[in-house]
Amino acid sequence: PVFTREVKAKVRRAAGVRLIGEMPQEDLHAVVKNCFAVVNSSVSEGMSAAILEAMDLEVPVLARNIPGNAAVVKHEVTGLLFSSPQEFVHLAKRLLSEPALEKEIVVNGREYVRTYHSWQAERDAYQQLIRKLEGSTED
Repeated sequence: PVFTREVKAKVRRAAGVRLIGEMPQEDLHAVVKNCFAVVNSSVSEGMSAAILEAMDLEVPVLARNIPGNAAVVKHEVTGLLFSSPQEFVHLAKRLLSEPALEKEIVVNGREYVRTYHSWQAERDAYQQLIRKLEGSTED
């Protein structure tokens, strides 16, 4: 509750920033698809599902250069990684002014997700694991 109040207070003071509550996934995807980019500014995080979703939705990603983000975002290939607010601004301006870079990032990001984070492949892997575990209990 304390953190929520702090976030809401900061959002109220920030021009152009809105805090949006929960919404159905299809509505969220529609909102994300209309964004210039998805920004992940976490200072500590594991692999971000939001980054993978953005890539799959063909939305450019600007992410803080931390291990969890860098594990899925290859700088200037599947997204852009920044280490400081100044670098973020520089990269955001670059993304706006270089349509070829944006297109390359979007294409590569979507291909990355489809190759390494496919829900079908994950489902198949879990099914194989369950079959293996079911078989090993009979031994």
